Amino acid sequence: MMISPLICPTCAQPLHQHQASKGLYCDAKHHFDRLAQGYYPLVKVKAKTLQSSVSRQQMRARQFLLQSGVFQPLVDTLQQLMLPLATDKQQQVNWLDYQCGDGYYLAQIHAFLVAQQQVDNLSAWGVSDAENALFAASKLQSPACLIFSALKALPFADKSIDIVTLFDAPIKGQECIRILKDDGRMILVQPSHQHLWQIKQQVYPDLVEKPFQINIPKRLSIETHECVSFDINVSGDQALGLLDSSLFAWRANDELRHQIKAQPIDGLKCEFDVLVLKLA
Repeated sequence: MMISPLICPTCAQPLHQHQASKGLYCDAKHHFDRLAQGYYPLVKVKAKTLQSSVSRQQMRARQFLLQSGVFQPLVDTLQQLMLPLATDKQQQVNWLDYQCGDGYYLAQIHAFLVAQQQVDNLSAWGVSDAENALFAASKLQSPACLIFSALKALPFADKSIDIVTLFDAPIKGQECIRILKDDGRMILVQPSHQHLWQIKQQVYPDLVEKPFQINIPKRLSIETHECVSFDINVSGDQALGLLDSSLFAWRANDELRHQIKAQPIDGLKCEFDVLVLKLA
């Protein structure tokens, strides 16, 4: 029997699932139904929760590019990395994808684990504070239980999660650490300074290379660090899509966007830092 790591966002008591309605409830009778959009809203009643969102243009650009397989070398690395972490024949393994977005990487990893027959004891959870991203994940039939929540107060019990993944999402505050088991692992994936280098050079004319540097909370230590680097050939439309899905897209004016779209790039550099973290 799978034991839920979820807690009530109102009173912090354990959440149970009603078998007939699939709604979640606690012993204090706070109840949370799964919305028609495909996710559970685990937020305090009447709370003014600030929501983030991803623009439709940015989301479509990201989905189109990822589904085309441009980052497959990164996916391959993550699949092999997750295999031993997600494998436990005796106990339930809880995997949380923090700020999960449309859940592309989670879905690719989960499909690989299914093919390896390693999901019998695996429970996947996806949490985000962007409702439109969760709706997109639901439409793509994410294998995770999707949850809308404030990221400053995750609805998970202390030390209840075995694996936390952060794909292109920074570690904010202490919540990811609070919910991580003592022997748990956190996988952090971030674009390196050289990621999309030729596009960055057009956005930042004075760009210079920088050595690897990353700030992680003091309570975490780096167990492994792998740099996943590869080159791809992209059309002008794909290059523009990569720009739109990047954190520096706002710096590109219409003239620069037209310039990037007008010319394909051969050997575009893609590079990610993949870190496995553990409690120090």
